[in-house]
Parts: sequence; C-alpha cells; structure tokens
Amino acid sequence: MAMISFEKFLESLNNFGVPVREDNEMQQQIEEIFSGIPKGHIFTRDTLAKYFESHPESVPIIATCAGLGQEQLKNQLTIHTGTAGWKTLAKTKADYLVQILDDNFDLVNHTNLQLNKDWTLSDVVLERHLWSRKQGANSVGKGRTVEDEVEKIAQELSLPYQMRTRFTGLGGSDAPCDMAIPSGGNDARIVVAMKGFNSTGSKLSDAVKEIQDMARVRLPRQYIFAVVDGIGWLSRKADLKRIYDSWAHQSIDGLYSLNHLDQFRDDLKEAAKRAKLL
Repeated sequence: MAMISFEKFLESLNNFGVPVREDNEMQQQIEEIFSGIPKGHIFTRDTLAKYFESHPESVPIIATCAGLGQEQLKNQLTIHTGTAGWKTLAKTKADYLVQILDDNFDLVNHTNLQLNKDWTLSDVVLERHLWSRKQGANSVGKGRTVEDEVEKIAQELSLPYQMRTRFTGLGGSDAPCDMAIPSGGNDARIVVAMKGFNSTGSKLSDAVKEIQDMARVRLPRQYIFAVVDGIGWLSRKADLKRIYDSWAHQSIDGLYSLNHLDQFRDDLKEAAKRAKLL
C-alpha cells in the first residue's frame, strides 16, 4: 500500500455501529412483530413456544426483552443446545428453546412486563442510556468485524491460515498474531494483526504492544500486516500513531483500515506469491 499521511488514515476509520439502512429495516421488523401481539396479551411457556414456531424471526427480537443481544443469544444457545441456530430450534424444538431461555433468563416474565408496560418518554430515554453504556462491553466483539473481513479475503485467495496463534521469528523468539499464513510457529510466512475497537481503553495499548512485538521478532522472509479500525482509536491517537510509525519505518509491511481492504487483498496476494504460497 502506498504511504498515506497519518491524518488521512485517521479519516478512513469506521464506526462499527449499525448502518442507517439496516437500522430502519430492524425497526420495521420490530414494529411488525409487536404490532401482531395484542395489548395486554400474557404469554405462557406454551403460547410463546407456539408463537416462536410460527414466527421464528421473532426469537432474537423478543430475547432482547430479557437483555439478550443477538451475539449473547447465539452464545447461550450454543452452550445449552449445541447450536446457535434459533430459527431451526424455533421450527423444530420451540418448547425446548423457550424452556432454555425461560429457565436461564426468565424470558416469559420479562416479555410480558415489556409488552404490557405503558412507556413514558423518561422510560425510553433511560433504556437508551442503559443500552449505550453496554456498548463498551462489546468492544471485543466489534473486533470480529475486522477479523471476519480479513478471514474472508484469505479464504477468497485460497490461502491456508491459522487464527489467534503465535509465530516464531528471530532466534527462536515468538510473538502473538491474529492470523498466521499458512500456520503458526516456524511455518509462518505472513502474519496479520487485526484490531477493531469502537471504545477506548487499555486494550488499544495492548494491541500496539502486540504489533510491536510482531515487528521485533520477524525474520526477513516474513511479512507483517496490520488491519486496524474503529472510532475507539480516535481517543488513543498516540497509540495509533505508534502503529503508523512502525509502518512508516518499514518495521511492518502494511497498515490498513477496512476502507483499504482492496489494497490489503492485493498486497496479501503479492506477499503470498513471493512466499510461494500461491
């Protein structure tokens, strides 16, 4: 990737919030689901199971009544049922699905409370305030946005890889990386750091140290790329500048935000050819 100014790189950072179009679609879906439930309706386990069976798309939306976001819902279902597929569970095992969610999160009670509450403006503002405070706790999950995109590119190029591992470099020293191609340890020829944060905190400084450790132990035959994004970096510009300086001083081979993924794909492909992986 051709060198760009630090200011230009800052401008390329993305907010991992829900796009407006997707937000509008979700609002419409929520309205359609709840408009079909009569005011004053009281669910039981049996009736909620029947509702899920006929409206499987409503599961993640109604689960929010018990404080479960979509990723939390997937994780909890995987733990308790072995699958994250709520649609399949709703269609084939709705009774069991409701039992799991009610036993562990009191879903039926919470749903009835939310359905039959007369909401005031202060209630709405309070809920939004509490929800916004939860977003910082999701910063690690936001990193998955970066990981998913990079992993997709490796798959498109048919490159073998290993996620979240360590690679060996100078003098047998090793360092962590988010992706090693074709694998970690002594076999690593290309390593990638993927750091996406919408909130600020010590994890950003830890990410910088990790990338610097990667640069410190690299062998001349190894390539190091960093894909960094999220508005959390805007509050930690000094940390981001340290990564940028590693790129400027050629300690790492490339620095990219999600807006530069096309260039990352080209650079990764070229590095893989030089490493005789393609």
